[in-house]
Amino acid sequence: MKYFALAMSLIYVVAGALLIFTNFLAAEITQFRVLLGCVLLGFGILRGYMWQKKQTQREEDQ
Repeated sequence: MKYFALAMSLIYVVAGALLIFTNFLAAEITQFRVLLGCVLLGFGILRGYMWQKKQTQREEDQ
């Protein structure tokens, strides 16, 4: 369970990058494609940063 947050962060980053830089799901997502990709990318980066901060704090507490 400890690495689930990291895996989700990576999934968000990959999904955002796919929307921004490729034609992945181009037929389904036609409007606000870049905006949605940026939101997913930013959210994934934020979650990854929060995961790293939490892991560092856990290591310091032990």
